[in-house]
Amino acid sequence: MQDTPLNDTDRDERIRQLEAELATLRRENQQLKYARETDQQEKQRMHLEELVADRTQELSSINEQLRKEITEREQAEEIARQHQERLAHVARINTVGEMASGLAHEINQPLAAIATYTQGCLHRLRKAGDDPQKLGPILEQIIVQAQRAATIVQHLRNFVTKGKPHREPTDITQVVRRAVSLVRGEILSNEIELDILQDATLPLVNADAIQVEQVILNLLRNAIDALSEVKGSEEGARKELKIMLDCCDNQEISITISDTGPGFSDDARDKLSSPFFSTKPEGMGLGLAISTTIIEDHGGRLSHEVNDAGGATFRFTLPANGRRSERHAQP
Repeated sequence: MQDTPLNDTDRDERIRQLEAELATLRRENQQLKYARETDQQEKQRMHLEELVADRTQELSSINEQLRKEITEREQAEEIARQHQERLAHVARINTVGEMASGLAHEINQPLAAIATYTQGCLHRLRKAGDDPQKLGPILEQIIVQAQRAATIVQHLRNFVTKGKPHREPTDITQVVRRAVSLVRGEILSNEIELDILQDATLPLVNADAIQVEQVILNLLRNAIDALSEVKGSEEGARKELKIMLDCCDNQEISITISDTGPGFSDDARDKLSSPFFSTKPEGMGLGLAISTTIIEDHGGRLSHEVNDAGGATFRFTLPANGRRSERHAQP
């Protein structure tokens, strides 16, 4: 049995049906493809979220570990800083103890002057007919000497008092003078010739005056100890101590302390700044180590060398803050 041929109308209708079915298949195929892509994207998104979550947790753990290490380091640095402060304080007290005889001489001078002036006043008061008005200048001298003794005692108290480091614009010349005043008795008793040279104007330095004074005092006492070994009877013997203060391009202050003592050996040169190394039999070996730490903490550097003509030179620098001391500034 043969199929009946389709007429044109039926054929057109059949074509339309097939086209509709084809369009439906295409839409379904597109939807299926979109569903597959969406499912794949969702899987990729979920995978990425898992990776991000894992990495975030890993970074959080690393960050927490870093925070812990930073905290521990800060605590260790604070402990080290406090230890350094205590060590410097002990060194200052030890220095003052070693200078007891020289300090006693410094304090005894104004006290002796006060006693002398007081005796003079009593003598004039007991002397019949003497004008009491003449006692005025003598009493003024007693006040001056009493203030001098009080200044020495107050300065000693400030020097040995334990306190927090405090940096402020500081006139380094005044710091040097205060340090020299504490060892003046030792300089005189050892018959040392002291010479202080400085630029006409020096910038101020941002520093802890007590700490810097401790460094200068330590270097001065080392120089005095070295010069005490020089015998005045020896031919060509010189007992000279020189302090030089100058400014390098207005960027830093340089303080140099030089002596004509015996100097130090090449072997000792590399060990001088090491803790517990000392060229003195009774030395603690902490002075230069503490001094180096103080200067480096201030942004400077401390160096030493043997002089060609004999003796040793120690030099340290401090950054200048640009302002100049009014006491020494030129008009």
